Amino acid sequence: MKKFIFFLLLLLPVTLFGQVQDSTGFPQPGSIFDIFADLNYWLSSTATVAGLTIFLTLIVSRFWKTITSIWKQVVALIIAVLLMVIGNVVNIGFMAEFNWITTIVYGLVTGFMANGLYDLRNVSK
Repeated sequence: MKKFIFFLLLLLPVTLFGQVQDSTGFPQPGSIFDIFADLNYWLSSTATVAGLTIFLTLIVSRFWKTITSIWKQVVALIIAVLLMVIGNVVNIGFMAEFNWITTIVYGLVTGFMANGLYDLRNVSK
């Protein structure tokens, strides 16, 4: 029980970064076309970028069948940072006015959020 409470206290800084878009749960696109239909929505908050990162990591891992668990996490981190950089360069979403250090830090935080949720999703299967 002490470990669980300590774990929840460690998650407190991560929850301060997340802005919830709506109350329907953790957003994930249904298909790749949903992303391009409303790109502004999928880059509007940390939670939506993390959901998009999970979705894109699943697509990449299906094409790359021999990928191991640790490399899936590395791919998720890279995808999260790339999504943040793309949003910053194109000036879309909440990261439009960030400087480069903030963009990279938010990308890493989003990647770690996606890694935790991706691991929880795989454990439940």
